[in-house]
Amino acid sequence: MKNIKRLFNVIDNSLFTINGQLTYERITDAIVKLANTISETETDEGVWSIGECGACSLDGLIVGAYWHYTEWHGGQWSHGYEALSALGDVFTPNRAMPPTSSEDGPEWEAYQALEELAKEDDQTPNENELVEKFRENDLPEGA
Repeated sequence: MKNIKRLFNVIDNSLFTINGQLTYERITDAIVKLANTISETETDEGVWSIGECGACSLDGLIVGAYWHYTEWHGGQWSHGYEALSALGDVFTPNRAMPPTSSEDGPEWEAYQALEELAKEDDQTPNENELVEKFRENDLPEGA
């Protein structure tokens, strides 16, 4: 539980404070590590209340990040897709819908913060990069 709190605090401080230090790529790394740590750690229900007095709680971060990466990954071989997969081990949306406004609470805050940072760091998936990754990984030699 200590590592989950530590990772959450690193992400929370970078997303929701004026002097956040991590880039979008580094926050994505931290989110992957957080999701993997949650998956690998035996926890109780109290884990989901981490950060509840701040801009976003752990559960809000997980849900908001999941929906963010559904729209912002750059394909199956991208770092964003790795984050989406790791988050999918922790959160299953079933029939849930992505957050659409501030009325959706902490999920919206996390979703928006990640989107803003992705835009600042120009992490929009590049179609040419996706085609190259596809060719590198899926096409037979000489194709």
